[in-house]
Amino acid sequence: MTKTLASTAMLVSLLTVSGAAAGAQLKTDRFYVGAGINQNDVDGADATGYQFFGGYKLPVHIGRADTAIEVGYWNSGDFDVYTPAGRHSSEADGLWANGVISLPLNDRVDLIGRAGADFGDDDGLMAGGGLGFDLGPRVQLRGEYVVRDRTDSLQANLVYSF
Repeated sequence: MTKTLASTAMLVSLLTVSGAAAGAQLKTDRFYVGAGINQNDVDGADATGYQFFGGYKLPVHIGRADTAIEVGYWNSGDFDVYTPAGRHSSEADGLWANGVISLPLNDRVDLIGRAGADFGDDDGLMAGGGLGFDLGPRVQLRGEYVVRDRTDSLQANLVYSF
């Protein structure tokens, strides 16, 4: 119950702040979409999954850093656990919402940080960080390490900005 309340409070805060920051006019050139694969670990069991998401670049800057909000769907893939009784598979999935900060290290590489909440099988707070590499004016390749309540994920995503 505490995790659910904390997650709900964080999401409401994130949406309230981002809504106030974005103002009444949403600009289409601030939207982006992304998708990728993830390698996940839960208590020594590994699985390969996928995620897809959408984001909006906020008109709020922290020094040289840009800010954004992202919402997405994540699936861990099948975790296979072998016991004397045989093989058992399980997976985790769900929706998530994050605040994202992106600090340019040079004109092609960004340092990325994120914090927010997962609302699925691995519900609770989530956080992560990594690097974004610009492949072109609208395309970025991201590598991130994301930690949820029980699952640690190494992710590779391709992001397209409108």
